[in-house]
Amino acid sequence: GRGMMQAPLSTGPVKPLERTENAYDINKAKPTTHYDLVMKELRGLLNKLTLTNFDKLSADIVQIQMTDPEELKGIVSTIFDKSLEEAHFCNMYARLCNQIKDKLPKFPEPDQPETDPAPGAEKPAKKELTFKRCLLNKCQEEFERADRYDELADADASPAERAAKSRKVRVRMLGNIKFIGELFVYRILNEKIMHECVKRLLSSTDEDTIECLCKLMATIGKLLDHPKAKHYMDYYFDQMAATAEVVGKLPNGNRLKFMLRDTVDLRKANWVPRRESAGPKTIEQIRREAAKEGIVAGPIPPP
Repeated sequence: GRGMMQAPLSTGPVKPLERTENAYDINKAKPTTHYDLVMKELRGLLNKLTLTNFDKLSADIVQIQMTDPEELKGIVSTIFDKSLEEAHFCNMYARLCNQIKDKLPKFPEPDQPETDPAPGAEKPAKKELTFKRCLLNKCQEEFERADRYDELADADASPAERAAKSRKVRVRMLGNIKFIGELFVYRILNEKIMHECVKRLLSSTDEDTIECLCKLMATIGKLLDHPKAKHYMDYYFDQMAATAEVVGKLPNGNRLKFMLRDTVDLRKANWVPRRESAGPKTIEQIRREAAKEGIVAGPIPPP
């Protein structure tokens, strides 16, 4: 009943707890090397990064003390991965790269062979590993990873497992192409990389790939579409128009068909979009828009 006293669980002496082999050790989770400390500090700042605190936290990232080229490479890889995890904010991460690219330390390129200069000539300067160079190398690594995913697939895996692996690699590749497009807008990457991205996406009837191609063209098309590249751009858009007809005949393919046609029309309209693209906004921007539309009372906040 309610009033009854509960009997003690044990009446004898309590055996002390014994530590098991796989016991959690808080010290194992702590950073042990300078590289670990740098990555922990970077991830902590990136996790708090928003459009509102952007200037302060990007300045804090520049202040991270780096002593090794591997730490610079780690910073690039971490920002790449973060832009993939939070695709809606990939423009913000591209802006971050633009903000810090000339402010981070440079290191001598590792593993450069020592060469003696010709008689009377000066010794050639060693190449430097910069943030921008690490970005270029990372882009190339991602392309190579996508190219060899079939080789990495387990031969014993089932068709369903191989298809899942293939899709995972493809989704990562498409996410990175989107980020690469945003980097190109800031002129951090060159046109050659962007043409390589577009060629990888052309002629596919895969939904994710078509969507990526259309978004990429909406982001970078105006910058690529100049007289010297007209031959390439004409070819790309002929391919996209042809793909629109192919996917339009597939089950549920109308959405992709009109997405491709809208992108073709965007070029015909000299890259002037019919409506402003939605992206992340600061609280101040949201308040100003709400005041303009009469959603909130009071004067419109200053820009």
